Formats: sequence, C-alpha cells, structure tokens
Amino acid sequence: MTETKKKKEEPKIDIYRAWCKACGICVAFCPTGALAKDEAGYPYVKDIEKCINCGWCEIRCPDFAITVGSKNKKKREEE
Repeated sequence: MTETKKKKEEPKIDIYRAWCKACGICVAFCPTGALAKDEAGYPYVKDIEKCINCGWCEIRCPDFAITVGSKNKKKREEE
C-alpha cells in the first residue's frame, strides 16, 4: 500500500516595480517577514522560505503591484 503525501505549495511572489510606489504596505502586512524594503524603499523577497502564501501583501497593495501564487499551480491544474 502506497501512501500519497501532499506536496508543499512552493510560493511564488512577483513584484511589478513599474507599478509600485514604494509605500511599504506589503512589507508591513507580511506576517512572516518574507518581504523587505531595499535602499530605495521598494519591496523585494527577502526570504521565500518564510512565505506562507497568505496573500496579505497582494490584497493590501493599492497599486496591484504584487502577486502571490504557487509554482505548483499550473501542475495541479493539469492533474
């Protein structure tokens, strides 16, 4: 008998710097500290391993400059 294990969702964060006004809201709402601000104030992914795919950064961004998804999403849709 084989046991199937759920694969951990690998987070994927895309930041569209051209749309971003460097307000810092996404960084402030990240509950795990996966995001940080660079020297110019723009967000970047500091530690992808900390990301829990909660989507708070995406939901709170007033400029729609950040998206959170899963690297496994396309693969799951094909199954």
